Amino acid sequence: MSKEIREHARSAVREWLGDCVPDWMLVCGSGMGAGLMEGVESGGLGVTVERQITLEALGLPVSTVPGHGNSLILGALGAARVCVQTGRLHPYEGHDVRLCTTVLDTVLEAGAKRVMLTAAVGALTDTLAAGEVVALRDQMALFGPTPLVGPSFIDCSNIYDAALRECAVEVGRQQGLALKSVVYAHARGPQYETPAECAALKTLGGEVVGMSTTYEAVAAASRGVPCAGLAIVTNAAGADGLSHDEVKERSNEARSTLARLLIDVIKAAPGVE
Repeated sequence: MSKEIREHARSAVREWLGDCVPDWMLVCGSGMGAGLMEGVESGGLGVTVERQITLEALGLPVSTVPGHGNSLILGALGAARVCVQTGRLHPYEGHDVRLCTTVLDTVLEAGAKRVMLTAAVGALTDTLAAGEVVALRDQMALFGPTPLVGPSFIDCSNIYDAALRECAVEVGRQQGLALKSVVYAHARGPQYETPAECAALKTLGGEVVGMSTTYEAVAAASRGVPCAGLAIVTNAAGADGLSHDEVKERSNEARSTLARLLIDVIKAAPGVE
């Protein structure tokens, strides 16, 4: 059944895209989707929307996670054509990981030139503060899901493209942000990580932790499409009293900072042949 849903959705996405080839595919994380699609004056991206469709209309499940949007938007951000998924699907919601990456993979198959993944993360180190925006430089998904099946031995040595990350760091510097580059550790969720799990992930080299994103980065790598990742630190992983309300609140507070960064990165990003 999951395969049938995926194939139906892929066909629907291809039909919806038509002959459009986006310069960027953007996937929004917790608390960001709806807000990022607002105008610049409201702390959003100010995308000029050309067309919009719900994930449900594409035959896909609706995200059950509060703070996630459920739309696919095609439009313009300056001179760039952008396709925005305002909220993601997660394996912890009970979905096959390949279903979670159906939209992304189909848009990449259609020729999208770059990917930007955004996420809310917990800090595994006390050098990161809640509300801070970070750039992803690498990831650990040894225990997480992958959208690949069979002998798909793809190169993941530059899974978060170094040139795009350097562009983001420079744009951040120009905006007065000291953007740190971090390693994202995947946790299955939906429960928050225990202190022991956080200690283990930190020992292995993780600097932030989250329950999404890594499988999307793998999907981009499998298509050979440069991928960047920006995340908002919403809490200290493993701390007492963590809640999704706090995640949404911190994401909302930092959304305008993330939006300004995204706008200028999209404008300044190096070309992709």
